Amino acid sequence: MTGSSATVSLDTLTRFYLQNHFLVDCAKETGIVTVVGKICGLHSQLPMTPYCSLWNRVKGFEAKMLDHLLYEDKRLAKTWFMRGTLHMIPTQDFPVYHNALKRMWFEHHGRYMKKPGWPSRKEKEDNLYPKIMKALAEKPLRRKELSDKVRLLLTNEAQPYERLFSAWGGILKETSYLGLTVYAEPCGRESCFARLDEWLPNVNLNTISEERARQQLLKKYLSCYGPASPQDFACWSGILTSEARQIIEETESLRQVQLEGSREELWMLKEDFRTLEKTDLEAEVPPRLLPKYDSYLMGHKNRSRIIRDEMLQKVYRPVVGEVAATVLINGRIVGTWTSSRTKKALRISVKPLEKFTERKLSSLRPVANEFAQFLGVEEAQIALS
Repeated sequence: MTGSSATVSLDTLTRFYLQNHFLVDCAKETGIVTVVGKICGLHSQLPMTPYCSLWNRVKGFEAKMLDHLLYEDKRLAKTWFMRGTLHMIPTQDFPVYHNALKRMWFEHHGRYMKKPGWPSRKEKEDNLYPKIMKALAEKPLRRKELSDKVRLLLTNEAQPYERLFSAWGGILKETSYLGLTVYAEPCGRESCFARLDEWLPNVNLNTISEERARQQLLKKYLSCYGPASPQDFACWSGILTSEARQIIEETESLRQVQLEGSREELWMLKEDFRTLEKTDLEAEVPPRLLPKYDSYLMGHKNRSRIIRDEMLQKVYRPVVGEVAATVLINGRIVGTWTSSRTKKALRISVKPLEKFTERKLSSLRPVANEFAQFLGVEEAQIALS
């Protein structure tokens, strides 16, 4: 960790962040894996989010391109990573994410799996996990198929694990963070799971230590989300803030910058500082319709670079556990949106978070029409709600 502090304006911070997310200039369709790597994964809790996220960032993107990379070419992989949530990442980066985040799950986010009377981790490692691996030995399985098969393999020892069968997300998260299982190609509309060593046989999780993996993950994060604070990195990754600070202290080639009017410590890669300085605030930026949980929305604890503080709860809705789909203009969130569709039309309803002129609404119409075409609908109708 080295480098003196410099000052950056909020507008520069926003535009630099927008550029790094391929939301100023989209990537070519041949660069999908590069985009996914740069933004540190596609949030995938909802089925359509990764597809809509890539549509916003890649010219000529079609859904089949992502499916090919996930299920045929397998240059992308899907399972639980940051914060215990589903993401798609480049397969080549799997060892970094796995080793950086494994302890985060077992020590923090996965503690709900340690309820009184539940089997201990050792009991599961000795008995349940080997049965899961045996059940998946022949082919990927749906959740129900997997649980039924494991019950049969446990025979009269199944009772202690019965309460776990209704929470396969938790069990399969554990096996995922242990490096045993991964998402496979869906079976119809249902998720399917495979052994990691069979689905991605070229992935070697032992190529990097936890310490080195955490430093690498920090650098990947800062390459897209920087300048950012230790609290931002902790919020995004799911690790503790104290651990985030330690990782920053131990990582080389970082530079500290400061936001105008703030005392918060922000860090970025030294090599990116010149690009930050040259950020063009005058270049035209297209408006964007980002899906729920888009990675652009999830990268920081302090979200002042993308939204006014007083509007946070209009987008980040902890009561219902939701992050809304958002309208971006010049990199800032100016509204939320919902949609409904018929065979011929996509209806997009925009709820403004600030004064919304007819000019702003007009600027969204071409974007809405392109989005409708992406979804296979003839036209879009967009209006304020």
